[in-house]
Amino acid sequence: MPEFNEVKISRILNPTSIGLGDFVINPFMGCEFGCLYCYVRGNRVVSRKNKPWGEYVDIRVNAPELLENEIIKNKPKQVLLGSTTECFQPIERKYKITEKILDILNKHKVNFVILTRSPFILDYLPLLKAGFCRKVYFTLNNFGQKFKAVLEPKSPDFKLREQAINTLIGEGISVVPYFSPVLPFVSSLKDIFNKFEGAESIELECLNFNLPNIKEIINKINLVEPSLQQPYERMLSDAEFYINVFKNIEEEIKNAALTAKKRYNIYIHNFGGYFKNKYEK
Repeated sequence: MPEFNEVKISRILNPTSIGLGDFVINPFMGCEFGCLYCYVRGNRVVSRKNKPWGEYVDIRVNAPELLENEIIKNKPKQVLLGSTTECFQPIERKYKITEKILDILNKHKVNFVILTRSPFILDYLPLLKAGFCRKVYFTLNNFGQKFKAVLEPKSPDFKLREQAINTLIGEGISVVPYFSPVLPFVSSLKDIFNKFEGAESIELECLNFNLPNIKEIINKINLVEPSLQQPYERMLSDAEFYINVFKNIEEEIKNAALTAKKRYNIYIHNFGGYFKNKYEK
């Protein structure tokens, strides 16, 4: 059970270089889902916390009050919600911080983009349909339950996420199904374009082998499928092998997209580095 703390912050609109908004809004610090591969684990602020990622959530109780004033001061054209937290994690149902934020954004006619992996977003359909939700990037995966159990045991079920995506699309919300992370030799890619006929495009991000805890991730994968230990370890040290593995994955995705006549983007971290952000507002 995570530790929940009510906290007050000094500001809620934070400038961002992410191409999805002028500012980011994170109603919480921490996340109940605690996915092992989450990039936020390496965040400098998070690293100063005493508890591991996934075992605490700070509820920013004064965020709505701050937002009212900061919108007037900063006049944002578009904001991004959920860059370092999950806006629709279970504790939101008690505190309604995200609900209040969405209401304020709609009232001030500020466009917003959401990053989420939570079907709880469906609770707020009326707020999303008010005309200012530009896009929802909805993260999901396409690997078996045994791998989910070791990599993201507390996250929502993949099928529930798929249903939520199709419900949002059916309600006229622009949704990008975001498959992340694509695990080499594990993630199934053949059916991903058939799951969401109403989606204009699909995006995929491959596993980041530069994560600080990549050895832990590899060890967890090894618990499920020991034969993967050697190729995963090789991807850490053999640049040519690394490039070829992801080149094959990219080719498989390209062929599947052509067959389904769907647009797609795939993000692959450079060997020993990071991909350059390609998101568009």
